[in-house]
Amino acid sequence: MDHKPQTTPKIAVNAIVFNDQGEVLLAKRTDNGLWCIPGGHVDLRETLANACLRELREETGLEAEVIKLVGVYSDPQNSLHIAQGPEWHTIRVSFLCKITGGTIRPSEETSEIKYFKANQLPSLITDHVRRIQDAVANRSEAKFD
Repeated sequence: MDHKPQTTPKIAVNAIVFNDQGEVLLAKRTDNGLWCIPGGHVDLRETLANACLRELREETGLEAEVIKLVGVYSDPQNSLHIAQGPEWHTIRVSFLCKITGGTIRPSEETSEIKYFKANQLPSLITDHVRRIQDAVANRSEAKFD
């Protein structure tokens, strides 16, 4: 991972997935042991939606479709990643997704994949709780901050 200071923000995406019981899908990261919404950085020449689905597939083994935008989160104070420093600023775009196939399995980046009740979440990375709450609230408008 490149740890040089950024001159422009990075863009990351997250897939927020709920099962039929209303539980949210989370992945436990191998680099820091924290739970998170599956996701990661957007690659060059990749749409936000395609990046979201790719990251979900890579980290969980699941295939999905994007249902709608949950929110765009740009507050620099809430964009820190545990392995990055204060010179990092990441714009985070979260999408509500629906599983269409695949089989849950961990990856190099994830040691465990599990559904949790939205009111019984484990320790999560930075602002993931807020993004889950926004998805649970089922807001039809996009959130921007």
